[in-house]
Amino acid sequence: MNCLYAALVFGGAGAIGPALQSVGVSKGYNLFNAIPYALTLLILILTCAPNRTIKGSPSELSVAR
Repeated sequence: MNCLYAALVFGGAGAIGPALQSVGVSKGYNLFNAIPYALTLLILILTCAPNRTIKGSPSELSVAR
């Protein structure tokens, strides 16, 4: 279910650029096209938890060795 929400947010953010262009906003068009990718990076940074590890994963994959 979380993947569905993520896809809807990404699609909605991707629709901002063409929607604004159709209304006549042409300045910053490239910025509006980059919004979905910047939003994805922001969500990944905010939800990252360095203290969470998967049981049985190799210790080389951890941050602290």
